Amino acid sequence: MKLQVSFDFDGVLSIPEVEEFAKELIEDGINVWVTTSRYNEGSNLDLLKVTDRLGIPYSNIQFTGRQDKSKFLEQDFFLFHLDDEPYVINEIIENGQNTTPILMDKSVNWEEMCKELIDFSLAMQFIAFRFVDVEPEESLEELLAKAIEEEDYEYAAVLRDEIKSLDE
Repeated sequence: MKLQVSFDFDGVLSIPEVEEFAKELIEDGINVWVTTSRYNEGSNLDLLKVTDRLGIPYSNIQFTGRQDKSKFLEQDFFLFHLDDEPYVINEIIENGQNTTPILMDKSVNWEEMCKELIDFSLAMQFIAFRFVDVEPEESLEELLAKAIEEEDYEYAAVLRDEIKSLDE
């Protein structure tokens, strides 16, 4: 399963540091979405410039028109949603979403929190894959070759880390 994450735009993905982080996630094979309170009408050129630069398809932009973002986030599974508005974080929590809300704030190491969630999710996928979908006679090296062949780079990275830890 390909990981999906969501970013607010204004005050979040519009910041170069966050844009660079999103770029790294995309390069790692993570499906990045934008969930914004903006309306789809009118000028969204600043948003579209960033999403074009990052290669985020238009279909991965959710314009909520000032409605509760948590309603839009429940439509798909997102590992996390990064937002700079505490009320959005509270809405996600109050509505019992599976999405982990992360507040982008100077007092919070949001990037580390995002990375830890991604690492944990990948580790859980690896464990589930190893114990459910894999026949015992397949070696980690064979699994790595298959993952690369299937262009599943997230899983390949987890396998490489596992092989490396066994070699140490």
